[in-house]
Amino acid sequence: MARRPIKTKDWVRFLVAHNCKYKRTKASHVHYQCPGCFRPVTHRDKDKDVPAMHLQTNLRTMGLTFDYLYNWLENN
Repeated sequence: MARRPIKTKDWVRFLVAHNCKYKRTKASHVHYQCPGCFRPVTHRDKDKDVPAMHLQTNLRTMGLTFDYLYNWLENN
């Protein structure tokens, strides 16, 4: 499956559905703490889309894959 950016609101919906909790906002970066993650998952809330490279880093932190993310988005 091609790696493509997704809408920020869809990314936040994905995080909340996976029991990630809002932790803080520092400058323009929003941080969520996910269960079992060794560091916070970060994105910029003011951006329209989350770039594929940022998704890759955050998914790796969560122990998930692009295929899982895109399948979840299609089904929810």
